[in-house]
Amino acid sequence: MDAVRFRVLAIEGKRSTNSDIQVGETYVGEANDLRNRVYYTDEAGDDWIFYVDDTCEIIDL
Repeated sequence: MDAVRFRVLAIEGKRSTNSDIQVGETYVGEANDLRNRVYYTDEAGDDWIFYVDDTCEIIDL
């Protein structure tokens, strides 16, 4: 997997109280080999999967 910078377009699922993830913000995660999913773990330890062109957009590879 490759590190990528991505912007969150939508959040699906529940966030824990301490989660820092926000729509419109940019984060660094890991893209799968097909570059259609981005995996991210937030400060609260919540694991997220974002789908490229659906719930996130890749800014930089």
